[in-house]
Amino acid sequence: MVRSNPASSAPHPPRSPRAGQGGRIRQAPVFSATSSADAEELRRLNWALAAYARSSAALIHSSTFEELVTGVCNAIVGEDDYRLAAAGLIEDTAGEPLRMVAGAGAASAYLDHLRTAGPELSGTGQGPTGRAIRSREPQIVRDAREEPADSPWSKRVLAHGIRSSVTVPFQRNGKVAGVLKVYSAKPDAFGAREIEVFVQLGSELAFALGILEERAHRQAAEEARRAAEERAQESLAELARAARVVSLGAFAASLAHEVNQPVAAIMANGEAAMRWLSKTPANVDEVRAALVRITRDAERTSAVVGRTRGMLAKGLGERHATDIGALLNETVQFTQPQLRRWQVRADVSVAKGLPPAEVDHVQVQQVLVNLITNAIDAMKSVTGRRRVLKASVVLNPEGLVEVAVADTGTGIGEAFADKVFDHLFTTKPDGVGLGLPICRSIVEAHGGRINMRPNTPFGAVFCFTLPPAPPQTVLN
Repeated sequence: MVRSNPASSAPHPPRSPRAGQGGRIRQAPVFSATSSADAEELRRLNWALAAYARSSAALIHSSTFEELVTGVCNAIVGEDDYRLAAAGLIEDTAGEPLRMVAGAGAASAYLDHLRTAGPELSGTGQGPTGRAIRSREPQIVRDAREEPADSPWSKRVLAHGIRSSVTVPFQRNGKVAGVLKVYSAKPDAFGAREIEVFVQLGSELAFALGILEERAHRQAAEEARRAAEERAQESLAELARAARVVSLGAFAASLAHEVNQPVAAIMANGEAAMRWLSKTPANVDEVRAALVRITRDAERTSAVVGRTRGMLAKGLGERHATDIGALLNETVQFTQPQLRRWQVRADVSVAKGLPPAEVDHVQVQQVLVNLITNAIDAMKSVTGRRRVLKASVVLNPEGLVEVAVADTGTGIGEAFADKVFDHLFTTKPDGVGLGLPICRSIVEAHGGRINMRPNTPFGAVFCFTLPPAPPQTVLN
């Protein structure tokens, strides 16, 4: 407790501290003392100012209502002779509508089995808490020894060294939201000055409760939004992977079906040529004819492969002028769940003033998904350094839109650098060696190029170019 020399003048009220939420300015109660005020009045005045000042820190810095109540109750108890200060909230619970949130003081054990504000016709319902809730006015017990001997609370409070108490209800949205209770070891310990402070603190508790509830609702809504966003991104990433699998399946099925016949013919003609060669003498004319047929079927096979590749690469949907930087950012968002799962930081940079490229949105996005997924896979086993994916879009010196995806993974050895775009070549234990070849097919079908180079000091960089969209002709 802050005490003043009775001969000194009364201190000025504290400046209005800021509540810390909602922009509300907390206005301290105005206390006055005349020159004729006695030492007890000055003591009460100084206690009130000190208690209010101590409570300000709790009201500003608390992040939960329990923490706030604890801070305010500690401020009330302070250095005075109060045995206990506590606050509770009204809940819609049958038989026990008030839940004590927190408290402070030497008699805190009194809260362990405290029954307050029961049904109106019960004993607890007729106590000071029940009366305060119904009347919406502070209720004072001036001396517990003068309470009826059979009161449910009198014996217990006396056992905890409590002689008097005050219960102050506080309201929110026109309804009583809870109560602030203070207990003293002295009889008749609460005057108008103390009641004024408790009413003000109760009002601040109600205001802070509203702010904290609104904050909790906003946080819950934000978490729900983020969870929905993450589910949507996971779904989009799954759809992208599914589209890639469908493309690969169609490619493989078409290739296998059309290549099967010429390959079978090549094998048959090769066996026939071997038989003609084993004759004595060898039938050179038949061998020559078989080799001609083998050459013809090999050319047919090459044509089948080329036509199937053309079906995949050139059989694209409609192309439109597309902002490749926006497409890259969108694709990185799709892969956020994988980036978070493997603790990969994604840095995206897009140069200003880039021209659009005339592309099939889905196909080019499939290339981006493949390159980003490969980069993440390359960093899964990395330890001892940061996992960073850098994706960029620039206009290169040739006037082409250039996209680069770099990782800090294990890299690709020089011996394999020229093979990564070959069909069925893979460095992954579970890879099939078709992702990058299909990427190359898509890029080349758009008139661009794709390549790979080592990253410095670790990892690899995959880079592809796309020609800018032709300028639109303006008709006069």
